[in-house]
Amino acid sequence: MVYTLLLVVTYRRVSSDGQREHGYGLDAQATALGEFTRREGLTVVGTFADPGVSGTTPLDDRPGLSAALDAVLTTGAGALVVARHDRLARDTLQALLIERSFTAAGARVLYADGGNGTTDADCFTRTILHAAAEQAKKETVRRLAAGRTAKVARDPRAYVGGRPPYGYQAHAGELRPHPQEAAVVRSVFDLARRGHSTRAIAARMGWAPTKAARILAYAPYKQGPAGARVVDPKLWNAAARARQGRLKR
Repeated sequence: MVYTLLLVVTYRRVSSDGQREHGYGLDAQATALGEFTRREGLTVVGTFADPGVSGTTPLDDRPGLSAALDAVLTTGAGALVVARHDRLARDTLQALLIERSFTAAGARVLYADGGNGTTDADCFTRTILHAAAEQAKKETVRRLAAGRTAKVARDPRAYVGGRPPYGYQAHAGELRPHPQEAAVVRSVFDLARRGHSTRAIAARMGWAPTKAARILAYAPYKQGPAGARVVDPKLWNAAARARQGRLKR
């Protein structure tokens, strides 16, 4: 396909784990964009990127894409070029809104992987591709969640990303007791063992009652080998019995 436009800006995006998504990181996208613009005889007047930005993020919250839109307005570029549909967005509505914003600025959105026609059928196909990108994102999220759940089921001390539970620190792919926080957790269980209520413990620690309750109910604290446990099983069980006794009063 030959385009009448000559000046374009390019855009790349990866989410926080995007560098691992099918090997399609920023460098791979740059290669695809370079090949496409050279093949089609397009002149790139600006390159923009949003590293670490989710595909569900609106245009206004993407610094790189917002700058690309500004560049379209200031340079007169006729298109925003993206490597493929899921790099623009992983949300159908956001993708269509972004396309509409660039159209209002006088520019098209072109995809290096194709689907750039202008007929009603082509527009319908693009909407389907955006929907497919959104569904693929949902499937990825589900797979990752299932993988984390399975990993924790095999080993409650396994580190699956995110902020470690209070009392732990991440080290070499697993959770290990955090020296200071683990000491606080043990003192919480000791207070519970001695009959203090969850609310009283929370007040003493300066926490919300829900945090104290969550800590006292967290069974992994007593699991694993001795050196990896935050709370000795005897203390954990004694605290649980004391709490149960308070509930029966």
